[in-house]
Amino acid sequence: MHRTRAAASLVVLAASAALPAQAPLRSKPAPLTPQQLQSIQAFRDHQTAILRSPMSALGMVALDRIPEGDMTIGSAPSSKIRLDHASALLGTVHRSGDTLTFTPGPASQPALTINGKPATAQPVSFDADGTSQKFVQGSVNFVLRHKDGYFIVARDTQAPELLAFHGLRWYAPDARYRVTAQWQPYPAPRTVRIVNRIGQVSNDPSYGVAQFTLNGHSYQLEPTIEQGANEPLFFVFRDLTSRTDTYQGGRFLNASMPDHGLSAPGTVVLDFNLARNPLCAFSEHTSCPLPPKQNQLNVTIPAGEKRYHD
Repeated sequence: MHRTRAAASLVVLAASAALPAQAPLRSKPAPLTPQQLQSIQAFRDHQTAILRSPMSALGMVALDRIPEGDMTIGSAPSSKIRLDHASALLGTVHRSGDTLTFTPGPASQPALTINGKPATAQPVSFDADGTSQKFVQGSVNFVLRHKDGYFIVARDTQAPELLAFHGLRWYAPDARYRVTAQWQPYPAPRTVRIVNRIGQVSNDPSYGVAQFTLNGHSYQLEPTIEQGANEPLFFVFRDLTSRTDTYQGGRFLNASMPDHGLSAPGTVVLDFNLARNPLCAFSEHTSCPLPPKQNQLNVTIPAGEKRYHD
């Protein structure tokens, strides 16, 4: 009897060895809950509301460096900064090194205001964030910015692109792209060099990486911190869908803090159903951070917001 059992065991072992190796089974993710689906829809509705608002990127009509000397602003074809719905000569910014002054053009209707008061010739001042007084005429408004140079940033609530807004496009919500990542903190914060579309550079602290698995392969993303955000982990990333369906310049994703804080190992939920487009996806008159090399993923993530422009 003993020999018979041993022989039978050998037969089973031999038969098992002859079978091809089987890939480990992958568990199917649990469906998104009604609450999660509602949260995704609320987020998408909010993004749509932003694009319809007076602060919409679709209303951006100028983002230009301010040169030395005179920079004219208005609707005249000869204006260095052309604002179609402003008076012919709204005003002139004169720059001499780090000194900027503004001189209004001829009186016009509606009247030009500076910080809500009738416009007069005056020096341009900047607050702690590098933003000047606000200049408003009718549907047009602009500020000057001081960061890695001097810039004018102008908006128009009657911009054709804003009036023609046709809604956003999204992938269908998919539980496979809501992942629980492992948070791996750095021993000490690192500095991440982020370059934006117009060449400005910021050096932001990063405290670790989020490591996650998709389709059986491991990936990681390195966030910075978005101060004041409800979900302050801020990821600028690109995946292979940027070649076909999503914005070529990459997308943004926010997440809550890791469950044990920034300095301890833990987990963080990355819901790519909430991936969104940067401002640059909607207007050439914007700047936005580009994905650093370590956040350019060799994987397809068909989740979140698609391209706005076909």
